[in-house]
This record gives sequence, structure tokens and C-alpha cells, in this order.
Amino acid sequence: MPGMTGYDLLRKIKESSLLKNIPVVIMSSENVPSRINRCLEQGAEEFFLMPVRLSDLNRLRPHIIKTKSKDQNQEKPRTHEEEEASQKLEMS
Repeated sequence: MPGMTGYDLLRKIKESSLLKNIPVVIMSSENVPSRINRCLEQGAEEFFLMPVRLSDLNRLRPHIIKTKSKDQNQEKPRTHEEEEASQKLEMS
């Protein structure tokens, strides 16, 4: 990503009151334990080493189900602030 690392994006998401509940999965070819631990400590749900395997994708199922049920319980339109936060992240 130009201008930002994946870790920077993770930090921005987790610091945002509007976005912090978004589950974040990190995928990287760098097998550096300190970096993996740093991402998990900062709120990443999972860290996958590339190439990603089918068994890795199966680990996503609980996170998808959790997010889907949370969305169904809330089912409210996005607020103006949520839209703005989303657009700012896309522009970063």
C-alpha cells in the first residue's frame, strides 16, 4: 500500500471509535514472530502467512459468523460520521 503499511492501517482502524469493531485479518509473507505478535496484540483477529491455505480460511468462519450475527442484530443504516470515517480510510 503506498504511503501506509498494513500495521498503520490496523492501528487506524482500531483507534477509530466507528471502525474498531471491524475484524481485521493480516496476510503477509513475512514470518517474523515479533511482527506477528505486534499485529495480534494491536487487535488483528488473525495473522496468516502467505500463501494462504484452505485450513487458514476455515479459521475465519467464527469471525464471519460473529460479524454477520452482530450486523443482523443492529441492522441500522450507516451514520454520516461512519460514512466519512470510511471514506477517510479509503483515501489514506
